Amino acid sequence: MAKTKILNTFISGQVQYLEQNSGVSNIIISNITTVNVKASVKVTLPGVGSGSAHIVKNAVIPVGTSLLVLNNQLIQIQSSKIDVETDTTSGIEVVYVAL
Repeated sequence: MAKTKILNTFISGQVQYLEQNSGVSNIIISNITTVNVKASVKVTLPGVGSGSAHIVKNAVIPVGTSLLVLNNQLIQIQSSKIDVETDTTSGIEVVYVAL
């Protein structure tokens, strides 16, 4: 069953994992500050020598706006992690659907 979840505790330059071993869709990243912020969304692959793939990298989100990632598109991350990283400590809020 799908659940809507919210993340709003960020540390500048550190990733916040949305889900692991699950599915994710409709990631909404909102700028709730008074300055532009940058955000990235990526999938991290498990294992030795593994890497990551950015879905969105360093997207500038203007003041008072939101960025919609994976609009009604599901990404299955069965053995991977999906995360969001930002250049601000408290300037974004992330709402997403987890399956």
